Amino acid sequence: MIPWYIVKHYAHKHSKFTTGTAVLLLCTVVFYSYVKVFLFMWAFILGMAISYILVSPTTLVPNLLPMYRRKKKSSVLDNELTLLKSICTVCGQRRCPRHRPELNILAFQPWTNLEIRQRVDQALDEFFSIVLKDFVYTWYKDLSTDEEFVDELRTNFRFLAAVFLRRAKKLDIPSLITQKLVKATIQHLDCCIWAKNKAPPGTDIQQAVFDYLGPNVHCAMWSRKAELEYLRRVVEQLFPYLLRPQALHSKSSCSLLREILSGSLLLPAMDAVANPDMINNLILIFLDNTPPPEPTEPPSPMVPFLGHFSQPLSHNKSCLRLELKDVINKDAPELLYPFMQFLKSEAAVNVLQFCLACDDFNQRILSPNVSQSEFVELHNMAKELYRSYCAETALDRIKFDEPIVAELKDIIESPPDQIIRLRTSTPLFKAYEHAYDLLENNFLPLFHQSDDYYKMVCGDRPLGLLTRQTSKLPKKKEFAFSNLGSKLRDVFKSTDDKTGLSLDVTEDDLPASLGMVGSVDDEDEDLDGDPSSPVHNLSTWRVTIPMIGARPDPENIKRQFFVFIIEVDRADMLEGDGDKSHWTVARRYTEFYVLEQKLTEFHGDILDCQLPSKKSFGTKNQDFIEGKKEIFEQYLQKLLTKPHLKGSQLLFRFLTSQDEFTTSFLPDINLGKIVKSMPMKLVKEKGQHLDPFLLAFMTSTEAPKPRPGRMERRGSDASQRSTSSEMMSTTIYENNAGCGFGGPEAKVEISTNTSEVEGPFDSLVYVARYVYKIPDWFHHILMTVKMIAKMTVESYLEWYLSLRLQQVTQEHRLVALIQLLRDILFFDTDPPRTDEEKKTRYEEALQGCLDYIPKAFVSVVGSENHQVGTRYLLNLLQQPKLNKQLFYVLFDIVIQELFPELRETGSPSPS
Repeated sequence: MIPWYIVKHYAHKHSKFTTGTAVLLLCTVVFYSYVKVFLFMWAFILGMAISYILVSPTTLVPNLLPMYRRKKKSSVLDNELTLLKSICTVCGQRRCPRHRPELNILAFQPWTNLEIRQRVDQALDEFFSIVLKDFVYTWYKDLSTDEEFVDELRTNFRFLAAVFLRRAKKLDIPSLITQKLVKATIQHLDCCIWAKNKAPPGTDIQQAVFDYLGPNVHCAMWSRKAELEYLRRVVEQLFPYLLRPQALHSKSSCSLLREILSGSLLLPAMDAVANPDMINNLILIFLDNTPPPEPTEPPSPMVPFLGHFSQPLSHNKSCLRLELKDVINKDAPELLYPFMQFLKSEAAVNVLQFCLACDDFNQRILSPNVSQSEFVELHNMAKELYRSYCAETALDRIKFDEPIVAELKDIIESPPDQIIRLRTSTPLFKAYEHAYDLLENNFLPLFHQSDDYYKMVCGDRPLGLLTRQTSKLPKKKEFAFSNLGSKLRDVFKSTDDKTGLSLDVTEDDLPASLGMVGSVDDEDEDLDGDPSSPVHNLSTWRVTIPMIGARPDPENIKRQFFVFIIEVDRADMLEGDGDKSHWTVARRYTEFYVLEQKLTEFHGDILDCQLPSKKSFGTKNQDFIEGKKEIFEQYLQKLLTKPHLKGSQLLFRFLTSQDEFTTSFLPDINLGKIVKSMPMKLVKEKGQHLDPFLLAFMTSTEAPKPRPGRMERRGSDASQRSTSSEMMSTTIYENNAGCGFGGPEAKVEISTNTSEVEGPFDSLVYVARYVYKIPDWFHHILMTVKMIAKMTVESYLEWYLSLRLQQVTQEHRLVALIQLLRDILFFDTDPPRTDEEKKTRYEEALQGCLDYIPKAFVSVVGSENHQVGTRYLLNLLQQPKLNKQLFYVLFDIVIQELFPELRETGSPSPS
């Protein structure tokens, strides 16, 4: 039984329908002899009522044209990347706790298994070669003729382009266009319409839109200087994902690449695509019905991505870059032993042992004098090789391909005389090749950057040299912080006897870095200041966070919080050593951020090793902690791979101490805090940023000084002068929006009509309603058609975009696009187009747009609205500043889709 108040509500809401139904009921009763005629009317009303109940305005009918349903992108590439990233390339285990994550092949060679057509590769080779010729060789040829520096840049370019290509292959471009780019474009159009309606007649549309947007103007449009700085910041944020780990440590290489990409490629490209004349040309190309040219040649063969471009031009062998064949030569133990020690610290000495054992085995089995009696011994050797390095249960297992392991297993399970099959079959040779490639491509580059290699080339660091030199210096030449202890001594003294605490700090209580500098040997002291404590090599430690644990909340016994259970394994110790080789430690969410804060204070920012933004609320929730487990595990694993942190006492205490890791062991030197707490010995962390810390430490004991005003980014003016003045000052863009480099800080809400616009169909309805001013009745028809045709139209549009994308990415068209970009950026020597030529192109584009709109639509909206609406849309595209505002919004969307890691940090700001 339907409640009476519901019936009353709908009757009042649909009064006309209720009145009509009542009249029909009255007629049916009065003219009951014509009941058969009235049955048709009642059937119609009943159908309307049922449709109203079952179908809502948001109901959408599925795609009615399944033949135009777009096939989803193949997941072959995703599966390949997932396997390459999650499986250790050394031992084959998932989430391996033994080997560092950087040994992943994609971390060093993202072009692995990446192939493109030969002619496309040649076009890219030519493009990057021109970049090097115009922006590197122009000044580098005067410095040196050695090509090694340029070879390094070539490798970085290949690395960068390979990462972009891999990520672009995973991107669903049709969905990106229909779901995000189209919506952003409609929002831009909506802002222009609102700005035009609010601005007085005769106001410049560009300035009106920027005034309407206010703080919502894209930060790159604040000024030309802000635009260049924004592009620099974008490139800098992408460097951890685009460059090799070794290149990130080279400030000169990063600065050079940043200036080339931002100032010489991205900025001119943005200027070109936002040029109204260029947009008119693109419109004419789109409206051209001429069929695209067909390929005149068969497809070229597939080749490794930029393999020819990255080949070194330097043919001189560097005496400091050793070849693997020389390193593992048994006749050169002075090279083999340091490499073996390095592999031992990487828990990968088994790879070298396998190669050496294979060499011995091959020498014996390939000997023509091998006797039948030695086959048994060789068979046992092969069995030992398999059990030690190939079996699934082997402790020193190396990840070989399954066919190789299966064939080796079949041979060793055969009688001893079958061992001769290893002479003619390939499994052992393939296994040796795989292990050799691991050493050459993964471990040898790391060895060249290790302390073991440095000691092999230069010998041990002379720790006592600086001590002897410092002791001979006169007193007035002492280290700059030598008098800091006397400055701080008075701060720690208390003249208040009522406290009952002795706050006198003697010189013996002060750390060596705050007293007289007499030796640098205290760099080897641990946090307790004991010189006899051993120095730990944290690079040999392997950490995982397999689970989280619950702990009772000390503030409320009935509640609990969750901690990360960290398992620590020392690869440099045997498992029989018990607690010394394996232990666990529990850390809370906030303790990780204390560690990051202190490491930043002493060692500076670690670009490729940072935690996500810290949350203040909800951090005790189990699901929240569980979601951060993998992120924090990767953070600790990356820290252990940093050479300058392998002796870090902060990291050592974090992974060993069962006490809570807080800032209490590195207190702020504040008199009030010291009075309230027990005297605590100051400790220090070994790091290259100790001097800045001590300066801040000394400053904290003095009265605070007035804070200086906001400063611009250091070095921005210098790098600004390095950019061509012609490039920075253009006629059509002037100084962009011209709202200053600092720009507004807080964004505000603006009026919009696009809150319900989702997808291309809604976008077309919006344009028809607000630009072409369609009648209300036609708008109602479109909204009704939306329920039936929206999914069909959008599915067809995605299918069509996918088809066009396949056509555009054909080999001959890709080559043409690359060459077109090359000509625009480097060979645009044509004289500027005259105003008359630009006007002619505009008129052609306008006429083409007018003819492109269907006649049926023109008959509905009228000829005048058709002319006015089309001209208005095209005139908006003649505003260069507005074009650039739109393109930067679209640029941000594409970058965040390619690099979703940037969504947590947000868009960079030039301020």
